[in-house]
Amino acid sequence: MITRRLFAGGLASASFLALTSPARALPETACPAVRRMYLDSAFGQLHLRVATPDNSAGAAPPLVLLHQTALSGRMFDQFLPVMATDRIVIAVDTPGYGESDRPAERPTLAGYGDAMLDALVGKFGPKLDVLGYHTGAAIAADLASRRAEVDRVVLVSMPYFDETRRTDLLAQVGRPLSAEGEYSEDGSHLVSMWKGSFGSRADGQSLDDVARLVAEKQRAGIYGGWALHSALENDLAPTLSAIEEPVLVIAPHDGLQEQSRAAAALIPGAKIEELPEVAYGLFDAIPDRLAETVRAFLSR
Repeated sequence: MITRRLFAGGLASASFLALTSPARALPETACPAVRRMYLDSAFGQLHLRVATPDNSAGAAPPLVLLHQTALSGRMFDQFLPVMATDRIVIAVDTPGYGESDRPAERPTLAGYGDAMLDALVGKFGPKLDVLGYHTGAAIAADLASRRAEVDRVVLVSMPYFDETRRTDLLAQVGRPLSAEGEYSEDGSHLVSMWKGSFGSRADGQSLDDVARLVAEKQRAGIYGGWALHSALENDLAPTLSAIEEPVLVIAPHDGLQEQSRAAAALIPGAKIEELPEVAYGLFDAIPDRLAETVRAFLSR
């Protein structure tokens, strides 16, 4: 069952399912307000969360945040305003996730990225920095290898797998979609989803946080594995080797730590930041520290 496997632990060893959103109040210091907007894209309306500094004149290039499957830009709620003190920061809902329209057919990895970047450059361009997390990191890496509009790149928990592992993971997400068998009439599939989220929660995460997380996972329904499927179809080694822009790879102590290290080794001149003290939910658990690290890299 795709829904159960994706959202209840089937890919937990790859860190795709360790989705966390621990409770944390925003910092006491003044942060830009986050506003919502929609842009037209190749796949319909694209939903954004945007934080703009009080004085954005002469600010650094905008930073685009690309989320993990099968969540949305909501996963950056704590990080977004903290990061936006000296630049515009945009959290995008990947087409088919959150509040962005779903494509009629599953896009390729490049298709997802191009649809988002084309819309964003039209509004915020001509140069954008990009940060991607998990599936979002795969999209960010692909864009950096092909698109001149991408300036600097941050890859967090990079899903870089060899062919054997990709084949194994694709077997779990690559079969035809059907609502029949994906859901149980008594709702027991939600119990598996709950247990997967509750079991990987970060310190301080409340039951309400877990409930919101499980609700977010359900938004894409039986299409929730699409972006992950598109990422796994690609051998990312040539993509990573082709990146010429400055790259920072952040490797928290999660199920993709070794994969992140391997990816960094393939990218010419890439820098790597190890976070051994934090695993999942880092954008909620340490947004201030993470913003400091990312800002220092982007400002070089």
